[in-house]
Amino acid sequence: MIHIFSTAVADQLTALEQLADRYPLYIPVSAAADYLHIKEAGLRAAIEQGTCPFGISWRLGDRAAYKIPTITFVAWVTKGAYALSA
Repeated sequence: MIHIFSTAVADQLTALEQLADRYPLYIPVSAAADYLHIKEAGLRAAIEQGTCPFGISWRLGDRAAYKIPTITFVAWVTKGAYALSA
């Protein structure tokens, strides 16, 4: 069998699966930022600006809240990667 993915990519997919198992409904911003190797503030800014396709945010007065649905995050990260590995 020919391996399409390198070990590093396979490790990332394993880490993604573990993330989804740990947070089955919503992934905390901190955990998503760690997975993506970016800062939390940058991820929050992208969500607020509408440039992040997997997260949502809202403001109530001076308070802000963020949600990252797990299924949306996994779909965005993989974009068919599981289909290629089959």
